[in-house]
Amino acid sequence: MSTACKTFFTVCRLARMKCSDVCQVDRTLRDYQQDAKNKIFRHWDEVDSVLYQMPTGTGKTRLFTSLIRDVAVYGLERNHLQRILIIAHRSELIEQISASLSRYHLEHGILAGIQKERRDLSLPLQVASIQTLTHPGNSSLAQKLGFDYVIIDEAHHALATSYRKLWSLFPEAKILGVTATPWRMNRQGFTHLFEAFVPSPSVKEFIQRGWLAPYQYYSIPSSSMVQQSVDGLKEMGRDGDYKVSELERVMDRDSIRSQLYESYEKLVKGKKGIIYSISRLHSEHICWQYQSHGVRIKNIDSETPAQERKQIVEEFKRGMLDVIVNVDIFSEGFDCPDIEFVQLARPTKSLVKYLQQVGRGLRKNGDKRCAILDNVGMYRRFGLPDSDFDWQHYYEGEEGNAGIQKISAGCTRREGEPRVVDMREGDEEMVMVQDAEIINLQKTPKEEEMLLPNQVKAGKAVKSSLFLSGKYYLEDANGRYSIINSNTLESQFLCSGRTYPGGSLEARRLGKDKMVIKRLSPRIKGLKLQMTIIGYLEKHGNLWAFCPFLSPSQRLDIKV
Repeated sequence: MSTACKTFFTVCRLARMKCSDVCQVDRTLRDYQQDAKNKIFRHWDEVDSVLYQMPTGTGKTRLFTSLIRDVAVYGLERNHLQRILIIAHRSELIEQISASLSRYHLEHGILAGIQKERRDLSLPLQVASIQTLTHPGNSSLAQKLGFDYVIIDEAHHALATSYRKLWSLFPEAKILGVTATPWRMNRQGFTHLFEAFVPSPSVKEFIQRGWLAPYQYYSIPSSSMVQQSVDGLKEMGRDGDYKVSELERVMDRDSIRSQLYESYEKLVKGKKGIIYSISRLHSEHICWQYQSHGVRIKNIDSETPAQERKQIVEEFKRGMLDVIVNVDIFSEGFDCPDIEFVQLARPTKSLVKYLQQVGRGLRKNGDKRCAILDNVGMYRRFGLPDSDFDWQHYYEGEEGNAGIQKISAGCTRREGEPRVVDMREGDEEMVMVQDAEIINLQKTPKEEEMLLPNQVKAGKAVKSSLFLSGKYYLEDANGRYSIINSNTLESQFLCSGRTYPGGSLEARRLGKDKMVIKRLSPRIKGLKLQMTIIGYLEKHGNLWAFCPFLSPSQRLDIKV
């Protein structure tokens, strides 16, 4: 540790200063970011290392930029210069962090092979690539720098050997890891590195509060040829994910690529988006497919030269390209809020990859609603983007449960157990879920002819009676309609609409595979009872998908 650092901590101990005293109110932060900063500093009063989970697109870089400024200002006011290190593993992340620091006038150096011209070790704030900092030739340099605070971006990588060296290089430092997905393929926990864990609000709550964009989710039916091909994948690579060579053999076919384009043309043609592919060869084949139809598209992968990659991204952001197809490049650190769709063309067993990829489209941009085209059925393994994930459980680790895979919220299966499959003729049409979770039913529901409303008030919320074998009910909370599992109380947001105080909700069957959701409004100033159709639940095999009736401005009121 540096002499200045030792002096500072000696003064702190004598003055009985707490890390929470460093934290300042930052009016430029959103409320949840300020709350996160408060919690991190409070934890540092008790422990040295904290892991913070924060969904993609909710501003983690802005959060730790504010935290860094608090530390720097506190040190300057007491004539104890604080040395702060930010660690990332890719050039895009380093550039993004550097740009955020510059916007807030935080002078810094960069320790990365690609930006040697910006190396200035005299500055107390450094942004470094993990590869450069832990290179054997730089180990003595790293120790001499003696950082007091270390911030690890995309900290789900922290279990790697290179990252674990940080704890031995800077044993006296306060460490913060930030990630959207504290999860590892081997189900190993993070408790041996981080002494405290702080989860943020869920993606669902961020969408409901307007901090993330709502989405329309499309995917293939369970009976489709593509889903059966994905289910048949067996070979795994060293990282535990599907082997690239088998993915190419099974998925990189003319018929499957044609379906990729057909879903693009039908659902998002003319919109701006990114496609996640299997490999460079697969990317090139997709590009040829789309270019033959006049789509302005280019591909990027790890072999694309840095300058060319930067130019393609700039063309995309300026609207000169419609689509970029990439291989694991935009899973982390890519920030383009006006992305209108994300298309998944690569199956994966990694929850991190899945959530990082779909999260690229959920950044807020006006009234944008992102379309997610899941052409490989990944929601059946992991659930939808706004599913409630037990991040505390993943932080602690789940050794012994490596065979459990999530299909959708509240439902698991073990590898090797049979999956319920619709054995009718395969249907390759995409199924749409809008602003809602797909509900997986264990049994076929009873055929109720009509379910009568049963108004139940809970604060300002209005609930329906139970339906679908008594497993679900509907709730209207100030015009935000949700469907709730009566056993787990898990809530899935459906849509927003007009509402009135009181009233009731009901679900009425329209044949075997369809239900209509209605809102019965009370009498107001002598007017007759009115019924508003909110939307429909449609059955696809053993799955139910929600489709809204009309947008709130167009919704039809029917007198009854």
